Amino acid sequence: MPSWNIHLEAGERIAKKLRFDKTKKQEFLFGCLLPDINNGYINNPKIIKPHHETHYAHDQKSSLNFYAENKPQIDAKVPIYLGYLFHLYTDGFFNYDFYRTIKRHPLGENKTHDEKASIKHHDFWLYDTNFHHELNISRENAEAIADKASKINVIQITADDILEIDAILKRKDINDHIKNDDYIFYSKASLDNLMEDMIESFTNDYLRSNHA
Repeated sequence: MPSWNIHLEAGERIAKKLRFDKTKKQEFLFGCLLPDINNGYINNPKIIKPHHETHYAHDQKSSLNFYAENKPQIDAKVPIYLGYLFHLYTDGFFNYDFYRTIKRHPLGENKTHDEKASIKHHDFWLYDTNFHHELNISRENAEAIADKASKINVIQITADDILEIDAILKRKDINDHIKNDDYIFYSKASLDNLMEDMIESFTNDYLRSNHA
């Protein structure tokens, strides 16, 4: 899956299109991270939930499942719901591209799923080092965001969880251990193009269509 600075970079570009004010932009951008928070990947929330639950990974595409359950809020562009949807959409778009293209690539020959996933994570994490984003959420705003986030059925977070995520982002070193590596499968240019294609696709699917 794409890492947090990729989600936030994509989110910044969508927020610019939507012309969100500061409060709505913070809610939207936190929504772009929200499906991962209760999984506890790099933070320590009080409540841990499985990835498939927070990512709506059942039956069909995760983003479609989330949209079906939260259609009124997404159609109304409620920021935290739209950010949540965008996270799932971004995961799906990047993952689909990787597994579709590596099937036809010599690098994928005789590789297990776990070995392919390791290549994917390496390149996505390396791409992450091109970006740095902070949320700069105040205690007051964290309380408000936690209340809104917890209205999403699968989410249970506190203001302290939100402030901890903010502190992690400010460290600026989430993937620094690989920043001098070379890409294995992708290149920066190909991931730039993938990012642009994904944003255009989401815009067409949810911001310009009859979803809007």
